[in-house]
Parts: sequence; C-alpha cells; structure tokens
Amino acid sequence: MAIDLNKLRAKHEQLNNPQAGNSNSDFLKKFYQIPEGSNAVRILPWKDEDREFYAETKIHRITGPDGNVKNHHCRKVHGEPCPICDVYFGLWKTGRKEDEDLARQIKPRARYYMNVLDRDSGDVKILSVGVILFKKIVGAMLDEDFGDITDPQEGHDFKIVKEMDGQWPKYDQSQPRPKASPLGSNSEVAEIMDSLHEIHDLVKLEEYEAFKQVAESLITPTQGVSQTVPESEEVSDGDYLSKLQS
Repeated sequence: MAIDLNKLRAKHEQLNNPQAGNSNSDFLKKFYQIPEGSNAVRILPWKDEDREFYAETKIHRITGPDGNVKNHHCRKVHGEPCPICDVYFGLWKTGRKEDEDLARQIKPRARYYMNVLDRDSGDVKILSVGVILFKKIVGAMLDEDFGDITDPQEGHDFKIVKEMDGQWPKYDQSQPRPKASPLGSNSEVAEIMDSLHEIHDLVKLEEYEAFKQVAESLITPTQGVSQTVPESEEVSDGDYLSKLQS
C-alpha cells in the first residue's frame, strides 16, 4: 500500500507546530465556564507536593488598534522586568485624567488557575478566578472546620454561587459544602488525577522585546499615551475567558 504523502506532510506540520491544529475554541473548552446560580465543583490537588494546587499569574489586558483585547502575562510574576508595568506606573505620574484612565485599564490583575471536577458533568476542567473568589477558597482551607478541601478522601466540594450585579458577577455566597465527602472510588480518583490539566504551563514568560513593543504602542510622542484604548472596568470571569489566548 502506497504512503499518503499529503497526510504525512500534515502530520509533519502538526509535529513541528503543535498549536496550529488547536483553535482558541478548543483551548477554551478546557476551562470551567461558571454558570449563573449554584454550582458544585471539587477543587483538585496537584500531582505532587513540589507545586501548589493552583497557578498564579497577573494579566495586562491591552486593547489594540483593531479594538481586540489581548491578555499578556506580566513578566514580574517570573521576577523579570515588565515594560508594560513601567508604562503603568509612569501613567500615574503625569497628573492627566486620560492617563489615569489608561493606567486602570492596563493594570496587572491577579488571576488564579486550578483543576476542578465539575460534579454535574464529571469532567476535569480548569477554573480561572480573580482575587475575590480565590480568597474564599484559601480562607476555607485555613478554617479548621474544613482544612484541606482538596483531599481526595476527606475533602469538601466547593459550591460556587454566581449572581450577576448588572454585567459583573458576585460570588459572596460561595463556600465549601459543610459535609466532607470522598472525591470518588479509588479507580475514579486515579482516572481524575490522570486527567489534570497542566495549569502551571499557562503562566507563560513572554519575550521582553514583544512586551516592549506593546508598551511602546501605548505611548504617543505628543500626548504621552495612546487615545485609542476605550475605557473599561474590572472584567467578569466570562469576559476574561473570551479574551484568553492559547
């Protein structure tokens, strides 16, 4: 039987460019889209003790000339200089309202990733949250009534309660379920742990020169900052995910 060279070329291209075959839509399917209302998830431990159960980053959301928003992982998370942060701090020193508005838009905002088991679907997903919900999760783990809620045998499911206040979500009622419960049977736990997503790989160290170009695009020779970036407020989790780039 003759070799199909077209298929072989396609496979070769996939091996050399693994991201080419993955659309942003496929990437976003890995994430847990928090529905409005009450939702039960189990926050999962990491594979080993060398890393935390969560991955932490900070995001600069930059609106380009085409109006599209792109998320940039702040380089300071890796202990590296960040040109966008340099622009951010500089904007506060000019005394101009338009510069302060831009500074609020590009401010590095904390983001946390963790693996969760969706109790409704049984799928392992990546939960991406901001500071408010993450504080609730950490607070519960520091509460002696709950302890390590990620423990496969004696942990607690976490109830995420999402309520909309206008266009922004609120999670004030979110909390662990009072009763401890096993994650599953031994075989189910093994399968779940084999399905963990590489959340720590999501926190990318982006190239300095690329960041420098983005930072320079925010500056104009005459006014100091670009006027093309629309004013925005704190983003919702859904909006954040819609702008997340693989």
